[in-house]
Amino acid sequence: MKKILFPIITICLTLLAFSCDRVEGPYIVLDDEETITVDFPDLDPASVYRKVLIEEYTGHRCPNCPAGHDKLEELITRFGDTLIPVCIHATSLAQPTTEFPDNLMSATGTELATDWQIDGIPAGVINRANEPMGSIPARWLSKVNAVDRSHVPAAIQLVNQYNDGLLKVNAKVTLLEPYSSPLRLSLFIVENNIVSPQINGTETIEDYVHNHVLRGSINGTYGQLLNGTGELTAGESYLYAKSFSFVGTNWKPEHCTVVAILYDKNNHDVTQVECCPVTR
Repeated sequence: MKKILFPIITICLTLLAFSCDRVEGPYIVLDDEETITVDFPDLDPASVYRKVLIEEYTGHRCPNCPAGHDKLEELITRFGDTLIPVCIHATSLAQPTTEFPDNLMSATGTELATDWQIDGIPAGVINRANEPMGSIPARWLSKVNAVDRSHVPAAIQLVNQYNDGLLKVNAKVTLLEPYSSPLRLSLFIVENNIVSPQINGTETIEDYVHNHVLRGSINGTYGQLLNGTGELTAGESYLYAKSFSFVGTNWKPEHCTVVAILYDKNNHDVTQVECCPVTR
């Protein structure tokens, strides 16, 4: 079998710094069909910090959604890389029309919107913490601040390999604290700098720039149950690799990012989230 080379490699960590301290194995490979050949940097548990996921539900025919985008960018400026956004185009106001021909919806986003009972937009769900129907932009700041960051249950390390339309995501999840519930790992692709019309109040902005747009999931809407059962032991690391082809899409890999979401299988609370560009 011909070996596929991945000349572009990007590495991302939920870390404040690198360290020579190592969290020992065992390392459990979750998907034996995808061999991991990359090395992950050593991990210093003391330097890991907890990041927060915000999923903004939006649509290009929603007149109030640009205000939601502005609030999201305000929060990103405030919290920096500790806040990871995913913009989900959903509901009837995201449906393409003659005037809005670009389809920014995805099967994954539609499923999430249905499961979270999203009807009115803009709406935000922060860390998926038991928040059906989401919340309005004015409440997003308080909900982000309400996330308890004093405990860091896990670390996620991502190494992306990309070559000529083929992406391989290599993920390493290390449990840092005892955790009793099963955990799942979802891998999303989001894209920035999409120029497409957007209603803003009573006017239509033809060259509106859409960012953080959910394009789809690499391993299904709700991802992979870690270790078969999802039950992890503190101090252990779990490896998972999954490939995705951009061939046949109009997505631009240089504008895309992988978002890895580690969450509680029972209540969907997000325990850790990380992102990593497809290319540098």
